[in-house]
Amino acid sequence: MPLTHEQALELVCVIEERRAALQEELRKDMGRARADNMDELAGPAPDPRHESVARNIVELDHAEVTREVGELRQLDEARRRFDEGSYGNCIACGADIDYRRLRVHPAAIRCIPCQEKFEKERMVE
Repeated sequence: MPLTHEQALELVCVIEERRAALQEELRKDMGRARADNMDELAGPAPDPRHESVARNIVELDHAEVTREVGELRQLDEARRRFDEGSYGNCIACGADIDYRRLRVHPAAIRCIPCQEKFEKERMVE
């Protein structure tokens, strides 16, 4: 069933709120990354264990930023699809994506059956 006008407006708000939250998180993460460098985390004469912990912290911060940037891109793409009128349509089969799925994952591009099929195919590869 296609989205109602009210549902579509609500989902745009969800997209915009999540985008704003991600942008704020990225600002904080980037500020923290600039403030923390590996030498400071490991200390002046790094013990190999401290250096390893420092490296893990840096890698986790990098992974978090990468995840946030990826989610931000997905939300930007969802907003573009909304503006074009294709938001809520599965890219695989063209069916409507259920409102409840979009409410939980507003950047969803596939309906649940197509997403499950996509994930199974990726697991085989």
